[in-house]
Amino acid sequence: MPEDHPLSQYEELEPSLFLGHRLLITSATCPYRKKLEMILQELGHVAIDTMEIGSMTALKTYVESGFGFALVPEIVLNPIPRGTKALPVRGTSIDMLTGFIYKSAPLSYASKQLFRYLKEKLNTFDS
Repeated sequence: MPEDHPLSQYEELEPSLFLGHRLLITSATCPYRKKLEMILQELGHVAIDTMEIGSMTALKTYVESGFGFALVPEIVLNPIPRGTKALPVRGTSIDMLTGFIYKSAPLSYASKQLFRYLKEKLNTFDS
């Protein structure tokens, strides 16, 4: 969010604070937006002021320009746009199911090692 946004005074946010502030969202086909909408509906916050932006990466530019605030994965914030502030959201999780796609052709040595490592590390989350 812009550093001078009214919500920037908090150390962390919760969805109830979003009312009265414009939330920038991605296109209707974005899985992140769909998950976000589900969470907001579950919390009863369906009347939030929103503005649709075409892509996740473009959200940063719109926030930097002061059009509103956005909820994005942390990886999108590297680097964080000038004049903005990032805050965690408390009370809800926007965990996303992630899948991997790879060629069925034989993998190179490096690709095999990476794939093996990812499978091994990701399996520890199931425990």
